[in-house]
Amino acid sequence: MTNDSPVFIYSMIPIEKTMFKHFFETGPVKSLLENPGQLRYAGWDLTTQGQARIIKGQYLELKSAERKRLQLYEDGSFFVRVSADQDYLSWGINEETFRITPRLNTLALIEFSLNFCLLCAGLVKYLDPEPLQIDLNVEIWNAFIGESKLRLIPHPVSSYGFGYGDSHPAPEAFTKRQIRVPTEELKTRPDVVAFLLVRQIFIWFGVMADMIPYASAEAGVRFIDADGIKNARSH
Repeated sequence: MTNDSPVFIYSMIPIEKTMFKHFFETGPVKSLLENPGQLRYAGWDLTTQGQARIIKGQYLELKSAERKRLQLYEDGSFFVRVSADQDYLSWGINEETFRITPRLNTLALIEFSLNFCLLCAGLVKYLDPEPLQIDLNVEIWNAFIGESKLRLIPHPVSSYGFGYGDSHPAPEAFTKRQIRVPTEELKTRPDVVAFLLVRQIFIWFGVMADMIPYASAEAGVRFIDADGIKNARSH
C-alpha cells in the first residue's frame, strides 16, 4: 500500500464521558482486541494475530502489516484503519488493474463493516459508566487514484452483476459518514447497526439502500445477514 492508496477509517466515539477501568492492565478488553472473533475462516475481519501494545502511554494498538491498524483509547474511542486497495477491501484484482479500474470488493466491505460493529458491541460492555449513545463513523481517504475513481458495484461478488453491472464512482476524494445509535441497540443488534453504517457508504457512492447485498429484512428491519456472508462465495 502506498501513501496515496485509498483507506477506510472506522471509528467508535462514546457521546457521554466514560472509560475502561484497568485499561492498561491485562484483562478482558486487551483479550477482546487480540481475539475479536470472525464470521468465517480467512474472511474480512479485525483479527491481526498480534498482541496489543501500549503506545506513548495513550492507547492500545494492534497492526497487521499495512492492511489493518486498530487503536483503542481509555475513554472508549476506537479507530480502525484498513487498506481499501487490492491488498484488502478491493481484493480480487491485481495492482495494475486496480490503478486503472479500482473497485471495492463488495463482500469484503460489508463483512468487514459487520465485524467492526460486532467488536464495538463487545467493547462497549466494558465501559463504565455505559454511555447511552455511540457515534460510529467511517472516513474514506484517497478515493481518487490518479485519473481513476474508486468504484462500488452493488452486487454479490459471485454474481453476473458484479462482473458486468453498473459501477458507481466515488463523488469526491474524501468523505466522513456518521450514524448515532443507542448503545443498547449496538449491543443487541450489531447486524442492524452494521446495515445503517453500510447504508451511509452506499448512498455516498450514489447507490440506493435497497441495493445493498448480503442484507436481509425481518419485521421491516434491515440487517447485514451474517449467515449470508458465511455461505457467500468470495469470487
